[in-house]
Amino acid sequence: MIPNMLRLGICFRSWVFLFTCLSFLYGCKGEPTKKTPEQLFEECASGVVLIYNESYYSLTLPTGQTMYMTGLDENGDIVNVTTDEAFIKQNCNRMFGTGFFIDSKGDIMTNRHVVDVSVNEFETQEKIVASLRRERQSYLDSMELARRAYAELEEKKEECYSQDFFGNIYVSNQELLQHINGVMAIVEEKFNGWQELCNYISANENPRAIKVKTYSKLGIAYNNTHVDDFDDFLERNPCVIRKISRHENADLAIIQLKKKQTPENVHVFDISGMVEKEKKSKSLGDYFNQFFLGETPMEVVDADELKMDQQLYMIGYNHGIALAQTRDGIKAQMTSGKITQLPDGERLLYSIPTMQGSSGSPVLDEDGCLRGVNFAKATLNDDFNFGIPMNLIKNFLME
Repeated sequence: MIPNMLRLGICFRSWVFLFTCLSFLYGCKGEPTKKTPEQLFEECASGVVLIYNESYYSLTLPTGQTMYMTGLDENGDIVNVTTDEAFIKQNCNRMFGTGFFIDSKGDIMTNRHVVDVSVNEFETQEKIVASLRRERQSYLDSMELARRAYAELEEKKEECYSQDFFGNIYVSNQELLQHINGVMAIVEEKFNGWQELCNYISANENPRAIKVKTYSKLGIAYNNTHVDDFDDFLERNPCVIRKISRHENADLAIIQLKKKQTPENVHVFDISGMVEKEKKSKSLGDYFNQFFLGETPMEVVDADELKMDQQLYMIGYNHGIALAQTRDGIKAQMTSGKITQLPDGERLLYSIPTMQGSSGSPVLDEDGCLRGVNFAKATLNDDFNFGIPMNLIKNFLME
């Protein structure tokens, strides 16, 4: 009986000793292995796409005429207004941005401002009418100048006539008279044209009777593929807008490939905000498997909170097609920087340099964990940029 108990005690002490050794060997584990920038790019770049968006607008006026425009400028004036739809299609708005795959159904996350070019109809109606009225005022000003010029020319004609001894009036300068009459005819023609335009604007200045329609097409191109023209985006990989964020401070959207299927060979980003790490608290069985079988016990946990000066990376298409296009096809770029301001739940500030076209790019930490979506520069002339943090991304996905 005693020998058996001794054997059990020895066996138990052996397991305790083994457990202590294993704990010593692996007790410092628990953090994921940091990836090099090359590893991150190699792993993730295939899932980052270049987004192309072309758009224009139609205006149906109260008189029934349809016109087209590319938008309104900073002063609220209509840009590229025309009645020729073929012209506006050739001169439409063209915009590039970045997006990344988030599931197997062809869903791509990006910024709202990259894909949503719709306008507030009420505000646009008001601005269009205000622009038309400014235009009419310019015509009225021109008409007033034409009246004065016409009156001066009428007086000038008196120099072309003379009176003889008997009081008869005759043309003494036929050449000058013909010239004046020609100029007066031109002035009169201009005046009548401006008058017609003023009448036309007056007939169409009811803002609520103006119908505004947005025309937009979306498509994508993959990293390391060839793109020769805009149709390569729109015909090869056409997309539709599937979801737009309702949160003003969450500049987010999801577009989807029309075929609703993510290619098998591209990286799909994890948007859960979770990360797989080696277990900090391991069971004896976990230690046994790790020590004898080489199986590292893992667990999925919330990503650690971001820290000041923490390294971040961004993969995207700075400056759109202009920088992406190479003789080997389009190439995404990786840029890096540090956390420069602790996130407040509304935005993430970092020192990653960007250019127009990087909107919608994924922002990653050294583990390859998604930490935000790039959306804006802090100011135009520096390398501080804002990203949308994970809490807003999660809220958007639950909307």
